[in-house]
Amino acid sequence: MLRYCLLVPLALLVASVVAGWRSYADAREDIADDLNEAMIALANENRNLWTRQDTVAALRTMHETTRKPVIYQASDVNFRNPNLKDKAYIAVALADKYAEMPKINGDKIASESIILVTETDGNSLAIRVQGFADCSMASVFSLSDQRVPGVLFALSLLSMTSVFVWRKKEEKFTIDSIKLTPMQRQLVQMLLDAPGHKVDKQTLCAALWGNKSNAEESLYTLVRRTKGALAEANAEIVCNRGESYELHINS
Repeated sequence: MLRYCLLVPLALLVASVVAGWRSYADAREDIADDLNEAMIALANENRNLWTRQDTVAALRTMHETTRKPVIYQASDVNFRNPNLKDKAYIAVALADKYAEMPKINGDKIASESIILVTETDGNSLAIRVQGFADCSMASVFSLSDQRVPGVLFALSLLSMTSVFVWRKKEEKFTIDSIKLTPMQRQLVQMLLDAPGHKVDKQTLCAALWGNKSNAEESLYTLVRRTKGALAEANAEIVCNRGESYELHINS
């Protein structure tokens, strides 16, 4: 019975983890979308500056000597999330149309690579622009909406607490501390071990008296006498519409 009861808090816990991870993934996607929008606006705004001959010459020198992009802080870039200004930076590199932007190590959120093609001295060159955000897992998690996962997690804790409180209450009830005859003890033990502490009359009669003709009358008498002994243990046997008997353990 306890195993089945634990399925509820376990299911709520799994649901909270799945919902939390989904919210985290949505937050990362929102940051990437924010970077994309900002980089497109920045590329359109600086297209003429980045494709000028002196800029291309400087990028060519940087490309030939270091093979690394020019990187600068994005503090003057407009983001939907203003917190990204302190975390984001922009990489600008000169490469031909088929070259890849030099890789930047680390677990970062990146925008799409934007290509600006320019004609210089009859050569077709490409300016590649890409935005990055240094957002740790904790910072992305703090930006995500965790209200639904939080509610599910709280419900899982509440249901688990309820299960153990219920289990603790049942553990307090032991037939060893009650003065019962062997027949009464067998009856109470059957009810205690049954799912929901409920057993139908036919099962009880068959287990206690076999094929005895007046088993139901004997069961009624046994239950009536057992009720008095159980009252001292704060428990009672209840008859359900004459079809079954159920053991109630009062708190």
